[in-house]
Amino acid sequence: MMCPHNRVDTPRQVKNSIMSVAELDNYKQAADNRDLKHIPGSFGLPVIGHFFEMVTDLYGTIDRQYCRYGPVSRLGVAYLKGVLLIGPDLYGEVYLDKDKNFSAEMGYARTLGRFYKGALLLRDHGEHRFQRRIMQSAFKTEAMRGYFGTMGPMLKEAVEGWDGREDFLFFPAIKQALLDVAATIFVGLDKDDDRAANLNHAFLDIANGLLGFFAKEIPGTKYARGKKAQRHLQEFFGSLIEERRRGKGIDTFSYFTRETTEDGEYFSDEDIIAHMSFLLFAAHDTTTSALSHLMLHLGENPEWQQRLREEAASIDKEFLDYDDLEKMPLADAAVKETLRLHPSAMVAQRRTIRDCELGGYRIPANTLLFLVPQYTHRMAEYWDNPHTFDPERWLEPRNEHKRHPFSFVGFGGGAHKCIGMHFALTQTKNFLHQFLRRYEFSLAADSGEKLQTVPLPKPADDLPLHLKRLG
Repeated sequence: MMCPHNRVDTPRQVKNSIMSVAELDNYKQAADNRDLKHIPGSFGLPVIGHFFEMVTDLYGTIDRQYCRYGPVSRLGVAYLKGVLLIGPDLYGEVYLDKDKNFSAEMGYARTLGRFYKGALLLRDHGEHRFQRRIMQSAFKTEAMRGYFGTMGPMLKEAVEGWDGREDFLFFPAIKQALLDVAATIFVGLDKDDDRAANLNHAFLDIANGLLGFFAKEIPGTKYARGKKAQRHLQEFFGSLIEERRRGKGIDTFSYFTRETTEDGEYFSDEDIIAHMSFLLFAAHDTTTSALSHLMLHLGENPEWQQRLREEAASIDKEFLDYDDLEKMPLADAAVKETLRLHPSAMVAQRRTIRDCELGGYRIPANTLLFLVPQYTHRMAEYWDNPHTFDPERWLEPRNEHKRHPFSFVGFGGGAHKCIGMHFALTQTKNFLHQFLRRYEFSLAADSGEKLQTVPLPKPADDLPLHLKRLG
């Protein structure tokens, strides 16, 4: 049955003056607006809202909401109450934020902000542009070229270590491999350094802590363990800043410590710690999620597995160079198709700063906005056979992603578009080059039948694979 809602009217924001510093401070202290009775929808059950529905069936929950209420509706997710937005027109308005009316900092204040306050994703407008400066050098072409000498050999060693393993689980194996790479490139740690393993435990505890309903450190709870892990990250990075600033290290952390503002001042320790904590988390967890889903689809579609293997084999060298990336268009399409079906960030959040209008509805100031990329990524108005894994849709002559500039937001959009997008694609292609030339693989029985969405999107069974060594 087709939903009666096809396209979303482009929203029009109400013009207001820019807030002063004092007004902005007051805004951050203001409670979330929940007076949304004029907007159709439902906050769901008391306390939990639609949380468990979204955890067990995210797409189905959003589909029911969209079909019943349209592209703008009232929604409750646990303790968060706000407005659900659906469709690329609305997403374009929010991501571009031409009137600087949507706050990422306050949108995530009670979720990611509990553990990653001050991260680049959680900065707004001028402050976001200012802070982005500290990270830009790490992702420029010159820096990216330098990562290849580390990335290829480390991934080769990891992949070769999987040979002959019984009961092989892809998710924890690739998570460890990618964290080792990220810890070396970004932090300058050897993969055998015990501190790298401690970082992995910290990120796992924080991810689980994000699911805590109550922001109280009650001993033994996931939230308490997450806050302890957060303090571990802060202490770890904080203890190394002065040493790295005085040294000549070429890891990203060292570059961050030596980066200066336009006035020649070092960025604060607090800023550096916030950016490093979130960068290391994002650099391995989101790519781990993407690769796990990609392996699932390549196991289900052996013809695509072989096409990507042949593409990787056509680059007949032990390790990729930066200029080889453009020789892997099929891998690029397959990764983006995976992120279309399974975005690594399942729900994006913002909060309105002033009253505005979205989809014909008045949205008051201080209202939380929920964006669910997966649903927009599967809207039949923009994608042919939208639930099917079909990387060809990204290639000539189809180019389905060009039908609307915001029908795909797998890397976010606007000023907050993922600064590490090219690093993620680089890491993914390096992995495929090492893995597919060595192994043919198939899914274990019932592998990947159930997918989890929180705390990190992945196959719930950690994706057991049968590996067959080639050659």
